Amino acid sequence: MTHGFRSHELPQISHADPLHCGSALRRLALSFQLKTTFITLKGWRKMEEDRVSNIMGWFRQRFGKQRNDSDQVKPCSQTSSSGHSNTSGSVCSSSSSSSSVKSSISAKPSSSDQTLPSVLSSPFRSSLRFDVFVCHNDEDSDLAQSLASFLEAPSNGLRCYLQERDCPAGGAVSTELLQAVQDSHCWLLLVTPNFVKDDWCLYQMHQVLSEGPMSQRIIPAVVNMPRSQLPPELRFLFTVDLNTNKEFGYTLVFRAVLQYLKDMSEKKKPSSASQSDV
Repeated sequence: MTHGFRSHELPQISHADPLHCGSALRRLALSFQLKTTFITLKGWRKMEEDRVSNIMGWFRQRFGKQRNDSDQVKPCSQTSSSGHSNTSGSVCSSSSSSSSVKSSISAKPSSSDQTLPSVLSSPFRSSLRFDVFVCHNDEDSDLAQSLASFLEAPSNGLRCYLQERDCPAGGAVSTELLQAVQDSHCWLLLVTPNFVKDDWCLYQMHQVLSEGPMSQRIIPAVVNMPRSQLPPELRFLFTVDLNTNKEFGYTLVFRAVLQYLKDMSEKKKPSSASQSDV
């Protein structure tokens, strides 16, 4: 029984040369192994290239986005002027709002910018040169200057007369002091043990009493003295106690001066109006 193969199509194997047949098989196996290894190396290289490409793409996407964001944040003025509502616009608006808050904080009005009482702008107040004449002993100059500094602070705005500061050089002391008394709305007597023992202070006190007896213009401020040791001429007046709380006493003096200026300004209004009608 035959299979239909012709004699020349059958594989030409020589049964007489087994060594030659084994060598051929080994060469065939080696060639197949080399081809398989080449294919494996080519596939591994392709995988590595893909992995490197993916990594490079991630870096470009990551840092390229940050660069675009930074470029959008920089033109703050252009974004805010165009009115687009994007991320950079929100950053600009927040920075501008923070800067406006800082500017509002720095622009907070100081004590010098606060509005002074309207009575300090009245014509009656401007009619005299000083608001307060401070009468004191030389040993109490520091206390007198401290009180004057409080009254003359920008937030209070009063005008004080201090002999050692405002008396012109070469002028007669008695004449200058009498002129200062007449050119002041109120008179503050800084009554201390030194004041009571000083004849010159007592002379000024009597000048003040003669100018405005029984009036709100005289303000005795007592320091380190009981009321029983006050001069008899001052015992019928309300006094300001500077022993316990000087700052509060300074405030009482300031309020007393303002009240006097206010009362007198109100009284002068009808008279000035009637004169204008005449």
